[in-house]
Amino acid sequence: MTDLGSNHTLTLPDGRSMDYWDGGDPDGRPLVFQPGTPSARAQGKLMHHQAVAAGLRVLSISRPGYGASTLTQPGLASVGADAAALAGALGLGSYAVLGASGGGPFAVATAVADPEHVTVLGIASGVGLWPLLSEPDEASAEERGFLATAEGGDIDGALAAYTAAAQRDLGSLLALDDDAMVRAFLSGAFPPDSPRLSDAEFMAIWAEDLRESLHSFDGYARDNLSWGCRWDIDPRNVHVPALLWYGDADPVCPPAHGEWLAEQIPRSRLTIRQGEGHGQAIMDHWAHVFSEILAVWH
Repeated sequence: MTDLGSNHTLTLPDGRSMDYWDGGDPDGRPLVFQPGTPSARAQGKLMHHQAVAAGLRVLSISRPGYGASTLTQPGLASVGADAAALAGALGLGSYAVLGASGGGPFAVATAVADPEHVTVLGIASGVGLWPLLSEPDEASAEERGFLATAEGGDIDGALAAYTAAAQRDLGSLLALDDDAMVRAFLSGAFPPDSPRLSDAEFMAIWAEDLRESLHSFDGYARDNLSWGCRWDIDPRNVHVPALLWYGDADPVCPPAHGEWLAEQIPRSRLTIRQGEGHGQAIMDHWAHVFSEILAVWH
């Protein structure tokens, strides 16, 4: 695998640690990336080449509980503030923020936390407040129970329940070799004949990311509670242009999530990609995403 940026750890003002990856064009306009769930800073490497071509520097964050980033209580607002602290520490000035899948709400939180410096918000297949957007069914009953536990005040109990469920559902992945692990994890995100699954660099990045992000399930549990429970931010407080991209064949974050976010965020533009699932709608369009972000940069 070619040289793809560099890994770093920032000590935040209160002494906590935040892992991040710095890649793309080192002299380009800065973009802070909030990866999906479960995922850590290495996911940013998937966009490295396209970022270089677009003239963008990418800072990809490991949120609390992922990698060596210090675990904190669930919430969106605090992660937005952490991203703003990273931007300040690096002297980024004006920057864009982009969130993918489970990182979408944290990208919104970053735009809310740092209105003086965030210039544009991008959301690629980002999750909305899903309990409001889908009818209760057998498939979601367990997870809705975890959220009810948290809403009832037992945050630690809800975190423990989510962690146990993740261990049950995802724990066996780490025992597989890299190729089998990535294919199993992405089985619902890309069709089996996707050229992505035959791309050695793509597969190696995903393997690195999974082994870092799944060393524990703390980050996964924290993410799910942060955007599954009532949000501690108001998307209506985003006052920069917001670009949203979704696939109409995405069962994970269907267009209803983008429609809800577009209704909440005042200056938003929603694009629905025809015939595309979750992974395709995110990973197959970095160049287009970057060109649209740069077109509305102010």
